[in-house]
Amino acid sequence: MLNKKFIPTPLIEKKKQKKVPIVEDLNSDRFSIFYIIWRFIIFFSGVQWRKIINKSDPEKTATQLREIFEELGGFWVKTGQLLALRSDLFSEEICEQLIRLQYGALGFPMEIVRSTIESEYGVPLDKVFDDFNEEPLAAASIAQIHTAVLRNKKTPVIVKVQRPGLEQAFKRDLNLIKLLIKVLIILNIGGSYLRLEEAVLELETILDEELDYRYEASNARRMKKTLKDHDIYVPKIYDKYSKRRVLVMEYIDGVLMSDYIKVYQNDRAKLRKWEDENNVDAAKIGEQLYLSLFRQVLEDNLYHADLHPGNIILLRDSKLVLIDMGSVGSLDKDLRTNYLNYTEALSNEDYAKAADYYIRFAVDIPKINMPTVRAEMARGFEMWSAQSKLKGLDFKEKSLGRATNEVSKVSIKYGIPTNWAFLKLTRSFLTLDGSIQYLLEDFDLFKILKKNGKQSQRRAEKNNFQLENITKSVNEFFKIVDEYNNLILPQIRNQGVPFEVTTNIFALSLIVILRTLSLVLLISEVSIFYGFLYQHYFEMTQPIHLQVADEIVSQFPYIPYLEWVGILILIFLVIRALLACATILERKEYRGIGS
Repeated sequence: MLNKKFIPTPLIEKKKQKKVPIVEDLNSDRFSIFYIIWRFIIFFSGVQWRKIINKSDPEKTATQLREIFEELGGFWVKTGQLLALRSDLFSEEICEQLIRLQYGALGFPMEIVRSTIESEYGVPLDKVFDDFNEEPLAAASIAQIHTAVLRNKKTPVIVKVQRPGLEQAFKRDLNLIKLLIKVLIILNIGGSYLRLEEAVLELETILDEELDYRYEASNARRMKKTLKDHDIYVPKIYDKYSKRRVLVMEYIDGVLMSDYIKVYQNDRAKLRKWEDENNVDAAKIGEQLYLSLFRQVLEDNLYHADLHPGNIILLRDSKLVLIDMGSVGSLDKDLRTNYLNYTEALSNEDYAKAADYYIRFAVDIPKINMPTVRAEMARGFEMWSAQSKLKGLDFKEKSLGRATNEVSKVSIKYGIPTNWAFLKLTRSFLTLDGSIQYLLEDFDLFKILKKNGKQSQRRAEKNNFQLENITKSVNEFFKIVDEYNNLILPQIRNQGVPFEVTTNIFALSLIVILRTLSLVLLISEVSIFYGFLYQHYFEMTQPIHLQVADEIVSQFPYIPYLEWVGILILIFLVIRALLACATILERKEYRGIGS
């Protein structure tokens, strides 16, 4: 449970917070398929009319499109957020509006809330909660949020209740989108470049995860474990009370980042006073959020994929809470490696190499002049880099999203399709930018990238000396040797007798080398052990008192006790591995004799 000392004073008084409007009849005909189609026809007709009369307005077009998605709510909000990733297809104004999609939904009556909870638990509401606030705290496209107190435990909690009829509406909307995509594929409009089939799979994944809160409960447990090392808190999930359509979690009485932004825009003096009262350092929080997301992606391989301001809670002493784990992501090994190399290249301002790795994000690359593409992408990165270093520049001009926009123009020019997994990752950083621009007024991406690289390297070095990781590495080595024995060696031996003599000579030579190395390491370990005693148990070296040895070990730099232990264990395991390999090679069956 969260320590109460981190609970901040309110930033917006509860009586001033906007109440969720309740609508008794949620089954409005306006959400029929015919209404949805008609709504988009009206929108596109208006866009075309403004073009005809030469009064095109990109901002108005983008705002109207966002309002349509927000009006339709539900699955359309998720679809709009997915479309926001295609900066190679849509204008900057449209992408900027769609990435901000947050459906402030109408609430539904307490009768439906009660019915949903009781059908999931199989018991009356008052058998689960001692107190249940009938007035919703918030409402969104997927759920309605209430505060409550668990029965007998006297524990304040958040109860997330799924909207009624959501599954049917989602499936209807998804089928409509599938139909549209089939038409586009039949007409050969962007089928190969857009990889529309992958977009459908992504939407189907969203459908499955959003409709079953048990996925979110599982994600929250995993994220709570990994984010603990980031000094970021994740609310506790009450598994006993979390079902398919109801999720119960720890109540955190903090300040939403979305409220912070509202006050930032309207009353800067009030905000500064609140920060001083609660020891909140905005720049520290902003940097921590950005560094944490890089660490989630590159080290944990489990990242929060929807870090909009409503999912970030601020606490006293610059502490952070992340909520809503309905959308998390992970990358396959190749994509994660490429992204690591991509960010390192940007950090080192090696834009040609950054272009190389950006191209690797693509799939099914067409036959194109690759050197030309690489050069144009590198120029795009260079232009962004030069602009990002200008003083007084708008945040979005120096963000990572801007760099992606510059090279995506080259991608669409040459018809290079982008990996949807990479786009999902990009969305996470773009969404986080909605908060970072208010926290880090002097945003410097290169500084953050370099700091992330240094911190990551220190963590890697520290982990390498942990006994658990050393043992894991040795076990993996023996696993490889075993795979060689069972899979590769028989194939080599099947190649015939002519290779046997060569194999035998090579094996015997390798045995000599391995045993020699193990002997050298054994002698080294004795010397190192003497150095360990000299630094930490000096009195034990007095009976030995070898002058030459004392002169050598006295030159050793001071090494902490645990690091000495780690070095000694590592050398021992390496010696063991070398001797094991030599023993394996000495066996008759591995030397090809008498096979």
